[in-house]
Amino acid sequence: MKSFGGWLLVAGCWIGVAIAVAFVGAQQIPVEQQVHIKYNSGQDVVPVYEGWERVPDGSFNMAFGYLNRNHVEELSIPVGPQNTFEPGPADRGQPAYFYPRENHFLFRVNVPKDWDKKKELVWTVTANGKTNQARATLLDIWEIDRKVEVANTGAGVQVSNELLFRDQPPTIAVASVPNATVSAPIELIATVTDDGVPGNRKPRPQRQTEPTLKAEGPPSPVNVPLPARPRPPQSLSVIWMVWRGPGAAIFDPEGYVKVADGKAAVKASFTKPGSYVIRAYAHDGLLRTPADITLNVQPPS
Repeated sequence: MKSFGGWLLVAGCWIGVAIAVAFVGAQQIPVEQQVHIKYNSGQDVVPVYEGWERVPDGSFNMAFGYLNRNHVEELSIPVGPQNTFEPGPADRGQPAYFYPRENHFLFRVNVPKDWDKKKELVWTVTANGKTNQARATLLDIWEIDRKVEVANTGAGVQVSNELLFRDQPPTIAVASVPNATVSAPIELIATVTDDGVPGNRKPRPQRQTEPTLKAEGPPSPVNVPLPARPRPPQSLSVIWMVWRGPGAAIFDPEGYVKVADGKAAVKASFTKPGSYVIRAYAHDGLLRTPADITLNVQPPS
């Protein structure tokens, strides 16, 4: 018994010492280094599996998005060894141009009705030297409905479940355009129709933070911007983005453009020559529909 008690006492002492050392070590680390560090560039891209949904024909759609850990850097990663799906075709319609931070429910991959629940569809992305994967299955825990998507991509409007499931997504078509030239703006025009649901609604109240949780941490570095993911307005609108391409595009106006007389137009300027896929999302405040256009950008003459 004495031996056991001695070992217990020694173990307790060592635990106490370890805790004390850890506490002292933490105290010596500046507060600025104890919080999440933000990076403008140099970080990786994490593909995200959002979940699966049923399709009326018996097949299934697997939904994907991504997190670009950078706050500023936009990455072009062509479909290939560094941006691929398996098993099957490497190209499943995934983006090849990655905007900063979170981008939810960007595309879907359809799998047949006899797809095994446990079979994985893997999206692999390598960026800035680091490889990440999203592993999609049809396990029950991953089943989603449109409420999940709206919570991540909607305008924050207050609607009933009945209205949510009555809403039909808008339709959108983008007019073809001639070849563009680097730095020379071209006009992109989308034609949009909608069923008028949900219409203008009150925005969802912002979530309140308890007073005890409002303590401010250290300020962010001045060169790291706060996340500025645009949220759709409470009306029919269109947002434009580079889906695939070697460089950035500058859209004017930027962000969501309200539909007027069934049209939404922007001016687009490109920073690099090459082949681009431009995606436009029509958004009614709840649901959205994508449309793509492919164009070639020539070097300046």
